[in-house]
Amino acid sequence: MEFNIEKTVSEEAKEKNKVIFSLEEDVAKYLRSKDYGKDIKTYTIKLNCVNPPKGFEHLFKLLPPKYIDLKVSKNISTGQEQEFKKHFFCSINLIGEYYNEFVNSSDEESKKLLGREIIKSFSYLDKLPKKLKDFDKEKFKIDVENFFKDVGII
Repeated sequence: MEFNIEKTVSEEAKEKNKVIFSLEEDVAKYLRSKDYGKDIKTYTIKLNCVNPPKGFEHLFKLLPPKYIDLKVSKNISTGQEQEFKKHFFCSINLIGEYYNEFVNSSDEESKKLLGREIIKSFSYLDKLPKKLKDFDKEKFKIDVENFFKDVGII
């Protein structure tokens, strides 16, 4: 299974990119050899780590979870075609108090906060379309939680 974190990070939080990238890389490496069924092959989290000015919070609303069975689109920047197949998307916001805690904590504590938010994102899997029958979401959740426990994130 593939695992990705697409991120939007404010300038003040740029130094935490290494924490996000490190956690993404560790989880992706752990999940790469795992198979939870044929219906979901990629789990992508859209992470907003920003501290929007008052009145602009609406620009960073959580996107509803989305499952894409098959979609081909063009990258706006490069013009290259991208294929999304058996792909699940959800989003996490680190704004407000979570943003301040993430940015002002040690890298280890920031990684723990992000890990907890990733685990919370698994609740979106409970809203999968009923047509998806071949995905062992419970095993997926347990595996990632156990991995986080093993590496001291939770």
